[in-house]
Amino acid sequence: MNRKFLRGTVAALCCIAILGLTGCWDSVELNRRAVVTGVAIDRGPSEEEKYELSFQVVVADEISGKNARSTSPVAVYTGRGRSMFEALANASRQTARFLSLGHVRVLVISEKFGREGIKDIMDVLERDSETRLTSFMFISKGQTAKDSLTTMTVFSKIPANDLVEKLETTSRQFGYNFRMEVDDVVRGLQIPGGGPLINGVLVSGDEKKSDTNDNLKSIAPKATLKVTGIAAFKADKLVGWLEGSEAVGTALLKNKISQMPLLVKSGKGNYVSFSVYLSQVKVEAEADNPEDPLITIKITQQAGLKESPNNLDLTNPKVLNDLSKLLQQETEKQLTAALTAARRMNSDFLGFGEAVKRDNKKGWKMVENHWEQIFKKCRVKYEIDAVIRHTDMRSSSFQAN
Repeated sequence: MNRKFLRGTVAALCCIAILGLTGCWDSVELNRRAVVTGVAIDRGPSEEEKYELSFQVVVADEISGKNARSTSPVAVYTGRGRSMFEALANASRQTARFLSLGHVRVLVISEKFGREGIKDIMDVLERDSETRLTSFMFISKGQTAKDSLTTMTVFSKIPANDLVEKLETTSRQFGYNFRMEVDDVVRGLQIPGGGPLINGVLVSGDEKKSDTNDNLKSIAPKATLKVTGIAAFKADKLVGWLEGSEAVGTALLKNKISQMPLLVKSGKGNYVSFSVYLSQVKVEAEADNPEDPLITIKITQQAGLKESPNNLDLTNPKVLNDLSKLLQQETEKQLTAALTAARRMNSDFLGFGEAVKRDNKKGWKMVENHWEQIFKKCRVKYEIDAVIRHTDMRSSSFQAN
Protein backbone atom coordinates (compact mmCIF):
# COMPACT_ATOMS: atom_id res chain seq x y z
CA MET A 1 0.00 0.00 0.00
CA ASN A 2 2.82 2.39 0.90
CA ARG A 3 4.49 1.79 -2.45
CA LYS A 4 1.25 2.31 -4.33
CA PHE A 5 0.57 5.49 -2.38
CA LEU A 6 4.09 6.76 -3.05
CA ARG A 7 3.80 6.06 -6.78
CA GLY A 8 0.44 7.82 -6.94
CA THR A 9 1.83 10.83 -5.11
CA VAL A 10 4.82 11.10 -7.46
CA ALA A 11 2.56 10.77 -10.51
CA ALA A 12 0.23 13.49 -9.21
CA LEU A 13 3.15 15.86 -8.52
CA CYS A 14 4.52 15.28 -12.05
CA CYS A 15 1.12 16.09 -13.56
CA ILE A 16 0.89 19.29 -11.55
CA ALA A 17 4.41 20.30 -12.63
CA ILE A 18 3.61 19.64 -16.30
CA LEU A 19 0.47 21.77 -16.09
CA GLY A 20 2.60 24.67 -14.95
CA LEU A 21 4.89 24.32 -17.98
CA THR A 22 2.28 24.17 -20.74
CA GLY A 23 2.00 26.97 -23.30
CA CYS A 24 4.42 29.67 -24.47
CA TRP A 25 4.28 32.85 -22.46
CA ASP A 26 5.59 34.99 -25.33
CA SER A 27 3.82 33.30 -28.24
CA VAL A 28 2.32 35.39 -31.02
CA GLU A 29 -0.29 33.92 -33.35
CA LEU A 30 0.50 33.86 -37.06
CA ASN A 31 -2.33 36.24 -37.93
CA ARG A 32 -0.77 38.77 -35.56
CA ARG A 33 2.65 38.67 -37.23
CA ALA A 34 3.99 40.84 -40.05
CA VAL A 35 6.56 38.69 -41.88
CA VAL A 36 9.71 40.70 -42.61
CA THR A 37 11.74 39.51 -45.62
CA GLY A 38 14.33 42.27 -45.80
CA VAL A 39 15.95 44.85 -43.52
CA ALA A 40 17.80 47.98 -44.63
CA ILE A 41 20.14 49.76 -42.21
CA ASP A 42 20.97 53.39 -42.99
CA ARG A 43 22.93 56.02 -41.07
CA GLY A 44 20.56 58.50 -39.49
CA PRO A 45 21.06 62.29 -39.58
CA SER A 46 22.26 62.58 -35.96
CA GLU A 47 23.44 60.58 -32.94
CA GLU A 48 19.93 60.79 -31.50
CA GLU A 49 18.69 59.05 -34.65
CA LYS A 50 21.85 57.14 -35.50
CA TYR A 51 20.09 54.03 -36.80
CA GLU A 52 17.47 54.23 -39.52
CA LEU A 53 15.95 50.78 -40.05
CA SER A 54 13.55 49.93 -42.88
CA PHE A 55 11.58 46.68 -42.81
CA GLN A 56 10.17 45.09 -45.95
CA VAL A 57 6.93 43.38 -44.89
CA VAL A 58 4.96 40.89 -46.98
CA VAL A 59 1.31 41.75 -47.65
CA ALA A 60 -0.05 38.21 -47.53
CA ASP A 61 -3.37 38.93 -49.28
CA GLU A 62 -1.57 40.32 -52.34
CA ILE A 63 0.81 37.36 -52.54
CA SER A 64 -1.83 34.65 -52.16
CA GLY A 65 -4.33 36.30 -54.48
CA LYS A 66 -7.20 35.89 -52.03
CA ASN A 67 -8.84 39.15 -51.00
CA ALA A 68 -6.29 40.99 -53.15
CA ARG A 69 -6.79 44.74 -53.51
CA SER A 70 -4.33 45.24 -56.41
CA THR A 71 -1.90 47.04 -54.13
CA SER A 72 1.83 46.51 -53.62
CA PRO A 73 2.76 42.96 -52.48
CA VAL A 74 5.12 44.43 -49.88
CA ALA A 75 5.17 47.44 -47.60
CA VAL A 76 8.20 49.17 -46.11
CA TYR A 77 8.13 50.65 -42.60
CA THR A 78 10.96 52.83 -41.30
CA GLY A 79 11.99 53.70 -37.76
CA ARG A 80 14.83 55.70 -36.25
CA GLY A 81 16.57 55.50 -32.89
CA ARG A 82 19.79 55.69 -30.91
CA SER A 83 20.04 51.91 -31.10
CA MET A 84 18.78 49.28 -33.51
CA PHE A 85 16.31 48.01 -30.92
CA GLU A 86 14.88 51.49 -30.43
CA ALA A 87 14.57 51.94 -34.21
CA LEU A 88 12.68 48.63 -34.40
CA ALA A 89 10.35 49.76 -31.65
CA ASN A 90 9.64 53.04 -33.43
CA ALA A 91 8.96 51.25 -36.73
CA SER A 92 6.50 48.92 -35.01
CA ARG A 93 4.27 51.91 -34.21
CA GLN A 94 3.37 52.10 -37.91
CA THR A 95 2.02 48.56 -38.28
CA ALA A 96 -0.88 46.79 -36.61
CA ARG A 97 1.09 43.54 -36.36
CA PHE A 98 4.29 42.39 -34.66
CA LEU A 99 7.35 42.68 -36.92
CA SER A 100 8.59 39.09 -37.19
CA LEU A 101 12.29 38.83 -38.12
CA GLY A 102 12.52 35.05 -38.28
CA HIS A 103 12.15 34.97 -42.09
CA VAL A 104 14.54 37.78 -43.06
CA ARG A 105 16.41 36.75 -46.22
CA VAL A 106 18.27 39.99 -46.98
CA LEU A 107 20.12 42.54 -44.84
CA VAL A 108 21.36 45.66 -46.62
CA ILE A 109 23.73 48.16 -45.00
CA SER A 110 24.39 51.57 -46.54
CA GLU A 111 27.88 52.39 -47.80
CA LYS A 112 27.95 55.38 -45.44
CA PHE A 113 27.43 53.10 -42.42
CA GLY A 114 29.92 50.62 -43.85
CA ARG A 115 32.67 53.23 -43.93
CA GLU A 116 31.84 54.30 -40.38
CA GLY A 117 31.98 50.73 -39.02
CA ILE A 118 29.63 47.75 -38.74
CA LYS A 119 30.84 45.88 -35.66
CA ASP A 120 27.95 47.09 -33.47
CA ILE A 121 25.44 46.12 -36.16
CA MET A 122 26.95 42.65 -36.49
CA ASP A 123 26.92 42.19 -32.72
CA VAL A 124 23.16 42.81 -32.66
CA LEU A 125 22.51 40.50 -35.62
CA GLU A 126 24.51 37.69 -34.01
CA ARG A 127 23.06 38.22 -30.53
CA ASP A 128 19.35 38.49 -31.33
CA SER A 129 17.56 35.15 -31.02
CA GLU A 130 15.04 35.94 -33.75
CA THR A 131 17.37 36.96 -36.59
CA ARG A 132 18.95 34.31 -38.80
CA LEU A 133 22.70 33.86 -39.29
CA THR A 134 21.92 32.56 -42.79
CA SER A 135 20.46 35.85 -44.05
CA PHE A 136 22.33 37.29 -47.04
CA MET A 137 24.23 40.52 -46.51
CA PHE A 138 24.73 43.38 -48.98
CA ILE A 139 26.25 46.86 -49.02
CA SER A 140 24.26 49.51 -50.90
CA LYS A 141 26.76 51.15 -53.24
CA GLY A 142 26.49 54.94 -53.21
CA GLN A 143 22.80 54.88 -52.27
CA THR A 144 20.65 54.47 -49.21
CA ALA A 145 20.03 50.87 -48.21
CA LYS A 146 16.29 51.56 -48.23
CA ASP A 147 16.37 52.05 -52.03
CA SER A 148 17.20 48.36 -52.45
CA LEU A 149 14.04 47.31 -50.62
CA THR A 150 11.66 49.73 -52.35
CA THR A 151 12.35 48.74 -55.96
CA MET A 152 9.64 46.71 -57.70
CA THR A 153 11.15 43.70 -59.49
CA VAL A 154 10.07 41.69 -62.52
CA PHE A 155 10.65 38.07 -61.56
CA SER A 156 9.51 38.16 -57.96
CA LYS A 157 6.76 40.07 -56.21
CA ILE A 158 9.01 40.36 -53.16
CA PRO A 159 12.17 42.44 -53.88
CA ALA A 160 14.18 40.66 -51.17
CA ASN A 161 13.53 37.29 -52.81
CA ASP A 162 14.44 38.72 -56.21
CA LEU A 163 17.78 39.93 -54.84
CA VAL A 164 18.56 36.49 -53.39
CA GLU A 165 17.74 34.80 -56.70
CA LYS A 166 19.92 37.27 -58.62
CA LEU A 167 22.84 36.54 -56.31
CA GLU A 168 22.46 32.78 -56.76
CA THR A 169 22.21 33.15 -60.55
CA THR A 170 25.21 35.50 -60.70
CA SER A 171 27.38 33.25 -58.53
CA ARG A 172 26.72 30.31 -60.83
CA GLN A 173 27.16 32.07 -64.16
CA PHE A 174 29.28 35.19 -63.77
CA GLY A 175 31.65 34.22 -61.01
CA TYR A 176 32.81 36.67 -58.42
CA ASN A 177 29.65 37.48 -56.44
CA PHE A 178 29.10 34.63 -54.02
CA ARG A 179 26.96 33.80 -50.98
CA MET A 180 27.86 35.99 -48.01
CA GLU A 181 25.75 35.37 -44.93
CA VAL A 182 25.68 37.04 -41.51
CA ASP A 183 27.85 34.28 -40.06
CA ASP A 184 30.43 34.71 -42.86
CA VAL A 185 30.72 38.42 -42.11
CA VAL A 186 31.12 37.81 -38.36
CA ARG A 187 33.94 35.36 -39.06
CA GLY A 188 35.44 37.80 -41.57
CA LEU A 189 35.68 40.45 -38.86
CA GLN A 190 38.04 38.11 -36.99
CA ILE A 191 40.54 37.65 -39.86
CA PRO A 192 43.89 38.90 -38.53
CA GLY A 193 44.89 42.08 -40.35
CA GLY A 194 41.95 41.76 -42.73
CA GLY A 195 38.19 41.99 -42.74
CA PRO A 196 35.02 40.62 -44.33
CA LEU A 197 33.87 40.79 -47.93
CA ILE A 198 30.25 41.75 -48.67
CA ASN A 199 28.38 41.84 -51.98
CA GLY A 200 27.34 45.21 -53.35
CA VAL A 201 23.82 46.08 -54.52
CA LEU A 202 22.73 48.98 -56.70
CA VAL A 203 19.52 50.41 -58.13
CA SER A 204 20.22 51.58 -61.67
CA GLY A 205 17.89 53.70 -63.78
CA ASP A 206 15.15 56.06 -62.65
CA GLU A 207 15.04 55.69 -58.87
CA LYS A 208 11.97 57.96 -58.63
CA LYS A 209 9.85 55.36 -60.46
CA SER A 210 11.41 52.28 -58.88
CA ASP A 211 8.84 51.86 -56.09
CA THR A 212 5.66 51.76 -58.20
CA ASN A 213 4.03 49.20 -60.48
CA ASP A 214 4.78 51.53 -63.40
CA ASN A 215 8.32 50.17 -63.19
CA LEU A 216 7.00 46.82 -64.45
CA LYS A 217 4.64 48.01 -67.20
CA SER A 218 7.28 48.53 -69.88
CA ILE A 219 9.48 45.95 -71.61
CA ALA A 220 12.56 47.71 -70.28
CA PRO A 221 12.06 48.42 -66.54
CA LYS A 222 12.63 52.04 -65.54
CA ALA A 223 14.79 50.92 -62.60
CA THR A 224 16.64 47.66 -62.03
CA LEU A 225 17.94 46.12 -58.84
CA LYS A 226 21.29 44.43 -59.48
CA VAL A 227 24.21 42.83 -57.66
CA THR A 228 27.43 44.74 -58.27
CA GLY A 229 31.01 44.49 -57.02
CA ILE A 230 32.39 43.37 -53.68
CA ALA A 231 32.85 45.67 -50.68
CA ALA A 232 36.23 45.06 -49.01
CA PHE A 233 36.70 45.81 -45.31
CA LYS A 234 39.62 46.47 -43.00
CA ALA A 235 38.42 45.25 -39.59
CA ASP A 236 34.84 46.56 -39.52
CA LYS A 237 35.26 49.54 -41.87
CA LEU A 238 34.67 49.55 -45.62
CA VAL A 239 37.89 50.58 -47.37
CA GLY A 240 37.12 50.03 -51.05
CA TRP A 241 35.29 48.23 -53.83
CA LEU A 242 36.51 45.29 -55.89
CA GLU A 243 35.42 45.09 -59.53
CA GLY A 244 36.50 43.12 -62.57
CA SER A 245 39.78 41.20 -62.28
CA GLU A 246 40.27 42.30 -58.66
CA ALA A 247 36.94 40.77 -57.66
CA VAL A 248 37.45 37.59 -59.71
CA GLY A 249 40.93 37.05 -58.27
CA THR A 250 39.59 37.55 -54.75
CA ALA A 251 36.79 35.04 -55.30
CA LEU A 252 39.35 32.56 -56.67
CA LEU A 253 41.58 32.96 -53.61
CA LYS A 254 38.58 32.50 -51.31
CA ASN A 255 37.73 29.31 -53.28
CA LYS A 256 34.23 30.60 -54.06
CA ILE A 257 34.12 30.30 -57.84
CA SER A 258 31.40 27.96 -59.10
CA GLN A 259 31.59 28.95 -62.75
CA MET A 260 32.91 31.97 -64.59
CA PRO A 261 33.60 33.22 -68.12
CA LEU A 262 37.22 33.87 -69.07
CA LEU A 263 38.56 35.55 -72.21
CA VAL A 264 42.09 35.21 -73.56
CA LYS A 265 43.61 37.10 -76.46
CA SER A 266 44.71 34.90 -79.34
CA GLY A 267 46.29 36.78 -82.19
CA LYS A 268 45.65 40.34 -83.24
CA GLY A 269 42.21 41.50 -82.11
CA ASN A 270 40.91 37.97 -81.57
CA TYR A 271 39.57 36.56 -78.32
CA VAL A 272 38.77 33.01 -77.28
CA SER A 273 36.06 32.57 -74.63
CA PHE A 274 36.08 29.84 -72.00
CA SER A 275 33.76 28.71 -69.25
CA VAL A 276 35.78 27.79 -66.19
CA TYR A 277 33.55 25.34 -64.37
CA LEU A 278 35.96 23.97 -61.77
CA SER A 279 38.52 25.85 -59.66
CA GLN A 280 40.26 24.37 -56.65
CA VAL A 281 42.59 26.66 -54.72
CA LYS A 282 44.98 26.09 -51.83
CA VAL A 283 46.80 28.91 -50.05
CA GLU A 284 49.85 27.63 -48.18
CA ALA A 285 52.61 29.41 -46.28
CA GLU A 286 56.22 28.57 -45.55
CA ALA A 287 56.80 30.61 -42.42
CA ASP A 288 59.94 29.21 -40.79
CA ASN A 289 60.97 32.86 -40.76
CA PRO A 290 57.67 34.63 -40.02
CA GLU A 291 59.21 37.99 -40.89
CA ASP A 292 59.70 36.83 -44.49
CA PRO A 293 57.08 34.18 -45.30
CA LEU A 294 56.54 32.61 -48.72
CA ILE A 295 52.89 32.34 -49.74
CA THR A 296 52.20 29.64 -52.34
CA ILE A 297 48.92 29.69 -54.25
CA LYS A 298 48.10 26.38 -55.90
CA ILE A 299 45.18 26.40 -58.30
CA THR A 300 43.71 23.73 -60.56
CA GLN A 301 41.18 24.72 -63.20
CA GLN A 302 39.05 22.91 -65.75
CA ALA A 303 37.49 24.82 -68.61
CA GLY A 304 35.40 24.34 -71.72
CA LEU A 305 35.86 26.38 -74.89
CA LYS A 306 32.73 28.39 -75.70
CA GLU A 307 33.68 30.81 -78.44
CA SER A 308 36.46 30.80 -81.03
CA PRO A 309 35.92 33.52 -83.62
CA ASN A 310 39.03 32.59 -85.62
CA ASN A 311 40.07 29.50 -87.55
CA LEU A 312 42.09 27.73 -84.86
CA ASP A 313 42.59 24.01 -85.40
CA LEU A 314 41.10 22.76 -82.13
CA THR A 315 41.89 19.15 -83.04
CA ASN A 316 45.60 19.94 -82.72
CA PRO A 317 46.91 19.15 -79.19
CA LYS A 318 49.55 21.88 -79.51
CA VAL A 319 46.87 24.52 -80.13
CA LEU A 320 44.94 23.40 -77.04
CA ASN A 321 48.15 23.34 -75.00
CA ASP A 322 48.95 26.93 -76.07
CA LEU A 323 45.42 28.01 -75.13
CA SER A 324 45.84 26.35 -71.71
CA LYS A 325 48.99 28.42 -71.14
CA LEU A 326 47.06 31.58 -72.04
CA LEU A 327 44.40 30.55 -69.50
CA GLN A 328 47.07 30.16 -66.84
CA GLN A 329 48.52 33.58 -67.65
CA GLU A 330 45.10 35.24 -67.46
CA THR A 331 44.36 33.53 -64.14
CA GLU A 332 47.69 34.74 -62.74
CA LYS A 333 46.80 38.30 -63.82
CA GLN A 334 43.52 38.06 -61.89
CA LEU A 335 45.23 36.72 -58.77
CA THR A 336 47.86 39.46 -58.98
CA ALA A 337 45.15 42.11 -59.38
CA ALA A 338 43.44 40.86 -56.20
CA LEU A 339 46.72 40.91 -54.27
CA THR A 340 47.55 44.42 -55.52
CA ALA A 341 44.11 45.66 -54.44
CA ALA A 342 44.45 44.10 -50.98
CA ARG A 343 47.85 45.71 -50.48
CA ARG A 344 46.56 49.06 -51.75
CA MET A 345 43.69 48.91 -49.26
CA ASN A 346 46.06 47.72 -46.51
CA SER A 347 43.71 44.84 -45.67
CA ASP A 348 44.55 41.13 -45.70
CA PHE A 349 41.02 40.04 -46.60
CA LEU A 350 42.67 37.31 -48.72
CA GLY A 351 43.62 35.38 -45.57
CA PHE A 352 47.41 35.17 -46.00
CA GLY A 353 47.85 35.84 -42.28
CA GLU A 354 45.69 32.83 -41.47
CA ALA A 355 47.93 30.67 -43.67
CA VAL A 356 51.02 31.88 -41.78
CA LYS A 357 49.29 31.19 -38.47
CA ARG A 358 48.45 27.62 -39.56
CA ASP A 359 52.05 26.96 -40.57
CA ASN A 360 53.82 28.52 -37.59
CA LYS A 361 51.66 29.39 -34.58
CA LYS A 362 54.56 30.48 -32.39
CA GLY A 363 56.04 32.58 -35.16
CA TRP A 364 52.66 34.19 -35.82
CA LYS A 365 52.56 35.58 -32.29
CA MET A 366 55.84 37.37 -33.05
CA VAL A 367 54.49 39.13 -36.16
CA GLU A 368 50.77 39.46 -35.37
CA ASN A 369 51.01 43.07 -34.22
CA HIS A 370 52.87 44.23 -37.35
CA TRP A 371 51.51 41.82 -39.94
CA GLU A 372 50.31 44.75 -42.06
CA GLN A 373 53.91 45.69 -42.90
CA ILE A 374 54.87 42.09 -43.69
CA PHE A 375 51.76 41.56 -45.83
CA LYS A 376 52.76 44.44 -48.11
CA LYS A 377 56.09 42.83 -49.04
CA CYS A 378 55.71 39.08 -48.47
CA ARG A 379 56.73 36.79 -51.34
CA VAL A 380 53.97 35.15 -53.35
CA LYS A 381 54.35 32.21 -55.75
CA TYR A 382 51.71 30.88 -58.16
CA GLU A 383 51.34 27.27 -59.24
CA ILE A 384 48.54 27.17 -61.82
CA ASP A 385 47.33 24.18 -63.78
CA ALA A 386 44.57 24.90 -66.31
CA VAL A 387 43.13 22.14 -68.50
CA ILE A 388 40.72 22.52 -71.44
CA ARG A 389 38.39 19.55 -71.10
CA HIS A 390 36.19 20.05 -74.15
CA THR A 391 35.32 22.37 -77.03
CA ASP A 392 31.56 21.99 -76.62
CA MET A 393 29.53 20.63 -79.57
CA ARG A 394 32.24 20.95 -82.24
CA SER A 395 35.92 20.05 -82.27
CA SER A 396 36.65 22.52 -85.06
CA SER A 397 34.90 25.50 -86.64
CA PHE A 398 33.43 25.56 -90.13
CA GLN A 399 35.77 28.52 -90.66
CA ALA A 400 38.68 26.09 -90.68
CA ASN A 401 37.30 24.30 -93.77
